[in-house]
Amino acid sequence: MRLITSWTFALFLAVSAVGLASGQVRQTSEVKPQNPAADAPSAANRSAESVAENSKPETSSISIYLVGGGQLQVEELRETSDGIWYKRGGVTTLLDPKRVARIERPSSTQTKQVSEGTQKSLRWSLADSTKVENFFLTKFGRPLPTSAFGQSDIHNRWGLDHRQGMDIGLHPDSLEGLALVEFLRTEKIPFMAFRHAIPGVATGPHIHIGNPSHRYLPR
Repeated sequence: MRLITSWTFALFLAVSAVGLASGQVRQTSEVKPQNPAADAPSAANRSAESVAENSKPETSSISIYLVGGGQLQVEELRETSDGIWYKRGGVTTLLDPKRVARIERPSSTQTKQVSEGTQKSLRWSLADSTKVENFFLTKFGRPLPTSAFGQSDIHNRWGLDHRQGMDIGLHPDSLEGLALVEFLRTEKIPFMAFRHAIPGVATGPHIHIGNPSHRYLPR
């Protein structure tokens, strides 16, 4: 009887030891080894993320100068046959080109005129007009078709200082207009070329020779 009891107790101990060992093995297999280097982003990844963040394009505002002195700062601008579409504060709006005097884009060193083409000079005066008149007479055999020389009635009504400007009644895309514009650019003579009428600014297509006329009186 004692022999059976001892054998049974020994068997119980053996089974308990096997179960304990099996539980330890299973617990060990379920614990995943931790690798701090694997969880943390590598230096290369952090560098790439930093470069990507720094390379995001910056949004720069575009300035729309309205006829009459108003100004709009917009985020995006697109010119179509329907007019000028601009985006401001997330809202897209259509603007009549006749209301726009000029558009300035910070990304460009040049000012784009709705009237097209412009260059300025601090040295220009009406005393230099003889050079332009002689060029045109020599090339085309007729006098320069000047529609306004200095201040005129229309400029007085619009409140524009046109004292050092002269208007030439030529379409800038005509044969004579193209030749005149090219001469003005070569000689670095300031001008503005208008392809259509702009209320309060231009009565129709013409080439303005001289720096832009500043408004000095409210219309």
